[in-house]
Amino acid sequence: MATIQSATGPVDTSNLGFTLMHEHVLVLWPPMYQQYPELFDREAQMANAVGKLRNAIAAGVRTIVDLTPIDLGRDPRFIREAAEKSGMQIIVATGLYYQVPFYFHHRPDEEMTALFVRDITVGIGQTGVRAGVIKCATEPDMHAMNERVLRASAKAHRATGAPICTHTFAANKTGLDQQRVFKEEGVDLGRTVIGHSDDSGDLPYLEQIIQNGSYCGMDRIGLPRPRTDEQRADMVAKLVEKGYAERITLSHDASCHIDMLPNGAADAVLPQWNYTHIPLDIVPMLRERGVSDAAIQQMTVGNPARLFSQNSAY
Repeated sequence: MATIQSATGPVDTSNLGFTLMHEHVLVLWPPMYQQYPELFDREAQMANAVGKLRNAIAAGVRTIVDLTPIDLGRDPRFIREAAEKSGMQIIVATGLYYQVPFYFHHRPDEEMTALFVRDITVGIGQTGVRAGVIKCATEPDMHAMNERVLRASAKAHRATGAPICTHTFAANKTGLDQQRVFKEEGVDLGRTVIGHSDDSGDLPYLEQIIQNGSYCGMDRIGLPRPRTDEQRADMVAKLVEKGYAERITLSHDASCHIDMLPNGAADAVLPQWNYTHIPLDIVPMLRERGVSDAAIQQMTVGNPARLFSQNSAY
């Protein structure tokens, strides 16, 4: 096992426990709060976050990987305080989403890589919080700037050992595009999670991701579209039956607060899109489909621990 960085300091990977590999604490559009800071009620949102994180702990979750990149409102200070007050272990990300990052449009890629590396090895800005994972994304297809971000992410990964977790548009099989770029950059695909794979009903596509070496992130569980919980559970069970439990991670892509929806709307409209849905509802559904407790333990505890334990540069 190895020691990695969380929002509140070093954590031994043997102590990660039940880990949700693709979640968020806050998802925000930063320009709004730069110009209208009164729109964000920090005290109320902190209470909301602490409550939801404590609910997850009560359901058996020990660690959350917060994959909020720089340009989706990542707030290391908020995450650290929420982790301290709730008791949840939270791993913070560096990286960029799929929209064009205009700051880097005419800057050399080395600056992007250096920023990611600094977030991991020194800390994010002046917060003292160090990132422990790299996030990058492709949607709907890979464009030139998107590819630059992936290559910078790959270089930062190789320089630090921090794993890469991605966002994909599964309908266009963009996970394979990501794997191609990572492979060209010399990345060990066994240190990458191709996210949102459960948005696809294409079993051969998911098998190809796994056979290429990556983990399949089945991490939109609780969202009823484009696939229902039943369809997502069926796919996980099929992959486990084929012997792929050691290459699957589970998560929701949920958040305590996401500002593209009015306050409280996510809870009302998407009541199962939360951190407790997998441990309380999906695990029993998997058992009903013949998935063993050993396989469930592998996907929720063993695989995250192994992924983060492979944290040496190369």
